[in-house]
Amino acid sequence: MKIAIVAGLVASMLAGTAMAQDKTLNMIVIEGGDTTAMQAVADAYTATHPGVTIKLQPYPFAQFFQVAELRLRSKDAGVDLVYVDAPLVASYASRGFLSPVDAGISTADLVTSALDAGKYDGKQFALPINNSAQVMFYNKALFAAAGITPPDGLTAGATASQAQVDELASAKRWTWEQVADAARKLTVKEGGRTTTYGFTVEQFGELYQLQPFGESLGTDVIGPDGYTAKGYLDSEAWTKAATYWANLYNEWGVSPKSLGYGEAAQLFGNGKLAMLAGGTWNLPGLTASGVDFGVAPYPYFEGGKVLTPTGSWYVGVNAGSANQAEAFDFASYLTTSAEGTKTWFDKLQQLPTYKPLLDEISTGAEFDAFPNDVFRLGVYDSLNTAKARPVTAAYGQLQDAFRTAFVDIANGVPVADALASAVQKFEAAAARVAP
Repeated sequence: MKIAIVAGLVASMLAGTAMAQDKTLNMIVIEGGDTTAMQAVADAYTATHPGVTIKLQPYPFAQFFQVAELRLRSKDAGVDLVYVDAPLVASYASRGFLSPVDAGISTADLVTSALDAGKYDGKQFALPINNSAQVMFYNKALFAAAGITPPDGLTAGATASQAQVDELASAKRWTWEQVADAARKLTVKEGGRTTTYGFTVEQFGELYQLQPFGESLGTDVIGPDGYTAKGYLDSEAWTKAATYWANLYNEWGVSPKSLGYGEAAQLFGNGKLAMLAGGTWNLPGLTASGVDFGVAPYPYFEGGKVLTPTGSWYVGVNAGSANQAEAFDFASYLTTSAEGTKTWFDKLQQLPTYKPLLDEISTGAEFDAFPNDVFRLGVYDSLNTAKARPVTAAYGQLQDAFRTAFVDIANGVPVADALASAVQKFEAAAARVAP
C-alpha cells in the first residue's frame, strides 16, 4: 500500500515536472505558402521536442506589418517569434522590440551578407530564414511571334552547370535599354487597347524591386547616415532611373499601371506579358500555368554596375516573450540546421542562406535541369551582385516615400517633382525617429 502511494506521488511529481517544462510558442507569420512551409518546419521540430508546441498565427501580407508593429510595440506576451522583413530589423531593434540573438547559436554556416542584414548597432537581432533573388522571365512564344531574339537564358529541355550559369550571369546579362527596346516591339495594341504588354516588374513601385535602378547608375537611395535623401534620391542617377520608369508607363506604354500583388505573375502566366522582372518564387506557379518561358539574369543599365535585389524574411524573438530559450532554439533549428533549412526550402522553394544547402544547389544533379537550374542564378547573384536595402531605423518611412514617388511617376507626375517630394517627406519623417 505504502509502495503504491509512494509510486503514485513520484508519478505525480514527474508529470508535474513535465507539465512545467511544456512550452507553447506563438509565432506570427505571413499567411499562404509561408505558413504552410513554416508548419512543416514546426512539425519536424516538435517531433523531436515533445515538450514544445508551436502555434502559428498567420496574417495577410497587406495587414502583417501593421499587426507586427502593434503587437511588438505593446510587448505582447502572446507572441514569441515573429517574421521580420530584412530592412525592418534596425527599426525593431532600435526600439527594443527584439531580443539579441543567443550568443550560443552558431551562425558560421550562414551567408555573411544575409547575416549582416540581421544586425543593428553591431549586434545580431534576427536570423535569416531565406534569401531572395530576382530574374527576368520571358515568354518564348511572344518573342518568336514578334521575330525578336530573346535574351540568353535558362529554358526547358536544357541543362546548366553552376559554371555555365556563372558565365550567363557575368557576360550575357541584358541591359535595361535592351529591355525597353524589346518591350516596345512586343507590346500589342488593338482598337486603342493594349492586349499584350512588353514588360513589367512584379512589385509595382516598391523599393525592394527598384533599388538597383538608380544604384546601378552609381548613387545610393539614401546617405550612409540612414536619414538623408537630399543629394541621393534626387540625384542625377536617380533622375535618370526614374525617367526610365516614367517612360515605361507613359511615353512607351509598355507596362501596365498599378498592378496589385500577384497580378503581374498572373498576367505573364496568361500569355499577356512578354517579360517579367520578378522573384524566383514564381517558378512553381509559372511552370504550372503551361506558358513556355525562359529565365534570364536581372538586367542593369548600360555602363552601370550590375546590382540585384536581395534580402527576405528573418526570424526574431519578441523581447516581451517569456520563452526566450525555447524560442531561440526553434529559431536556430529553422535557420542554422540542415533539417530545418531543407524542410523550408523543399516546401517553399526560396533561395537559402544556409551555405551547405547553397552548395547542394550548385553541385547537385537535381538542379542541372530547368527550372531547378534557375536557383543557380540565385546562388551567383547572392554571392556577386546582391545589394541589401539600406540599414536605417527609418526604413518604413523611406519605403512609403519611395513608393508614393514611383507610383506618382508612373501615373504621370513629373520626375523632378515626385523625387523632390519624396526627399522632403522622408527626411521630415526620418527626423522624428533619428537618434
